[in-house]
Amino acid sequence: MYIASISERYQKEYVEKLFPLLEIPSVYEKGSQFSYGKPIDDALNYILDLGEKDGFFVKNVNGHAGHIEFGQGEEIIGILGHLDVVPAGDGWETDPFKPVLKEDKIYARGVQDDKGPVMASYMAMKMLKDQGFLPKKKVRLILGTDEERDWKGIEHYFQHEKMPEFGFSPDASFPVIHAEKGLIDAYINFPAAYEHTDYVHSFTSGDRLNMVPDVAKAVLHLSSDVSSKYNNFLKEKAVTGDFFVEGSFIHLTLNGEAAHASTPEKGVNAALYLLEFLLEAGLNKKHQAAVQQLVASFHSVTGEGIDCAIHDEPSGVLTCNLGSVHWVNGKKCEAGVNIRYPVTYESDHVIGKLQLLASKEGAELIIHDHLQALYIEKEHPNVQTLLKVYNDVTGESAEPLSMGGATYARSLNSGVAFGALFKDSPDFAHQKNEHVRMEDMKKAMLIYARSIYELTK
Repeated sequence: MYIASISERYQKEYVEKLFPLLEIPSVYEKGSQFSYGKPIDDALNYILDLGEKDGFFVKNVNGHAGHIEFGQGEEIIGILGHLDVVPAGDGWETDPFKPVLKEDKIYARGVQDDKGPVMASYMAMKMLKDQGFLPKKKVRLILGTDEERDWKGIEHYFQHEKMPEFGFSPDASFPVIHAEKGLIDAYINFPAAYEHTDYVHSFTSGDRLNMVPDVAKAVLHLSSDVSSKYNNFLKEKAVTGDFFVEGSFIHLTLNGEAAHASTPEKGVNAALYLLEFLLEAGLNKKHQAAVQQLVASFHSVTGEGIDCAIHDEPSGVLTCNLGSVHWVNGKKCEAGVNIRYPVTYESDHVIGKLQLLASKEGAELIIHDHLQALYIEKEHPNVQTLLKVYNDVTGESAEPLSMGGATYARSLNSGVAFGALFKDSPDFAHQKNEHVRMEDMKKAMLIYARSIYELTK
């Protein structure tokens, strides 16, 4: 069996089935009767209903996850994607939850991460099924619901369902990602140094550690020259911002540029810039020391500031992102950090460096989350199968890659990330105006269909 191209019929069907999924604002909601909120539950039910109507076997695993399946045999090939999305944020040129197809691009929150690739995987399964192909292994499209937060949905799923012998996650890029760095989310609390303040009333920036914060705000007790200092600072650093005075306070806003924490060098960290301004504006001795420590520790995105500039051959350099800073009424300062460390290093090495940083200022280190690294040898037979399919479709001679991102492939005993972006694809995950090229999704459908066939024939 050989699928040579994606027909207009399937391209049209892809869009028709994807758009209703994109219209569901499947952002996590706390305190709901549903596991992760009604919108996420709606998204899960939508695609499971779709699969059932198209003749697949489907299963909802207690509202935490689900799967769509066809094929036979004892072995399982898993395709792991997620239906939850990050908040839309501001600054969109279109409504983030009203998908638009224009100039061969689909715009919507979640279209890249991860609903568009999930639907491409689904359509690959449907094309094979429509042509009468019966896999000799079970093919399961496993649908997660809490990937953007704590992975509780996929954890629940594998507590109740069999682990695939091999699988891939269409939540990254091609050709094949055989190594994903270890990931640590941590908070550093400075309660002692921030017990009282005579200058800073509040400071806030960032709400997700896996994003470079694009806005930072501070409320300072007004002094005569702070506004002129701020204007000069913005000009000197070539960043934008504004301020307004209210009573005895001045409210400052500084604009950065968002980026995913796996590639923090692509962003402009608003929190770091505004903290740097506080140092120039003048702080008392205790606050000066702690803020200086934060700026010095995280100004470099490759770990030099925490004495952890490590790297290895399979996965490259460590990256770190100061993802949030919250300091309210002078009571405490909480700094949130996201670190991606090379696959051949132990997490204890990195955590030790963070603990040393915290202890310098009498702060408390809290490890909020830790995902172990993923690493499969490039020569693994299934890795080579996926790679061959990719190279056959694209005409390239690509080799497996590593990345700092985290995909559901880590939840498998044996798995990789596989697409759906190409090396020249626009990458707007977690950003305003998120979009994918229709041509890319069409090519991904073809690659996924051939890959499923090769893995299960």
